[in-house]
Amino acid sequence: MSINTGNTEDIIQILGNLQSFLRKPIIKNKLIDFFKKDSEFQLETINLILDSLENINIQKFQDLISSWLEVLVYFEPSQINQIIILYLNGLQKRKELINPLEPVLFYCINKMSKEQKEKLRDCFLETLFMIPNKNNILHSTLSEETLAFIRKN
Repeated sequence: MSINTGNTEDIIQILGNLQSFLRKPIIKNKLIDFFKKDSEFQLETINLILDSLENINIQKFQDLISSWLEVLVYFEPSQINQIIILYLNGLQKRKELINPLEPVLFYCINKMSKEQKEKLRDCFLETLFMIPNKNNILHSTLSEETLAFIRKN
C-alpha cells in the first residue's frame, strides 16, 4: 500500500477522534518506530504530515497535537531535536502553515508542566542553532508569543 496525503489525513482524523488514553500509546509506538527508521523515511513521513495539514482544520486537532507533544517530551533530547529539525525544515517550505499552527502549538504547550515546557524550549533552541542562518525559521513572521517563548529564561 502506498501512503499519500489522503491516507495521512485519514490517520490524523482517526487518531484525533480517539480518547487520549488510547491515542498516547499509539503515538508512543509510532514515534519509537519513527526513530528506528532511516532519514529518508523520516523526511517523507514529516512531509506527508505537513502536506496533510494543508487540507485539515488544525484547530480541530488540538487534542491530538497536545497528546503528541506530551508523548514526545519523554523521548531523549537528541530525538526531540531530530523531529523538530525535520518539522522546521518542512515548515520553511510551507510558510503558510506557520500562522495557523502557532496558536495551536502554544495552546498545547501551555497545558504542559513547567518541566515539560522547559525541555521542549531547550530542544527547540538547540535545534535553531543547528539550522543554517539562511534557512532558519526565525526569519519567518513569528508571533510575539513564540518569540517570548524562545527568549524566556
